[in-house]
Amino acid sequence: PAVRANKNMILLFLLFVRCVLCEELIGWRMIDRFMGFRFEIQGQVQDIGFEEAVRDKADELACFGWIQESELGTMVGEARCAKAVGNILKDFLRMGPDGADVEDANILDYPDTKIKLHFSYFKILTGDRVTCFREPGPHQCLEFKDDFGSQQQRREEL
Repeated sequence: PAVRANKNMILLFLLFVRCVLCEELIGWRMIDRFMGFRFEIQGQVQDIGFEEAVRDKADELACFGWIQESELGTMVGEARCAKAVGNILKDFLRMGPDGADVEDANILDYPDTKIKLHFSYFKILTGDRVTCFREPGPHQCLEFKDDFGSQQQRREEL
């Protein structure tokens, strides 16, 4: 009985230490410190310096990612920011710089902080770089829009 009691005490102690360590680790995970999102901005956003203004704001906030003029006349991109400033960049995207008329800002938060194209700064991409996404949401590749719609319809029929 004394040996069993000692084993139980050791197990309880290890469980306690594990719980304390887990609590201390919260806040150090990437998801606790950063946010990643992609966006598509519609409206009068081309030929007014929108990309440069977003890049400058992202640099000011120490966010990294990219922005690009899409073939549909929208501004698309991804950003990764510290959680403390990520919403500031999102608000800027929703409002736009002076001269912009943002009609819609479609922003999708990622469940983790990873972004598709990773840069160490915020980059303006040229139109010759293909950046669309297979998954539904902002800036989905046109060739996959029907794929996901068909898959969803098949699931609903089942």
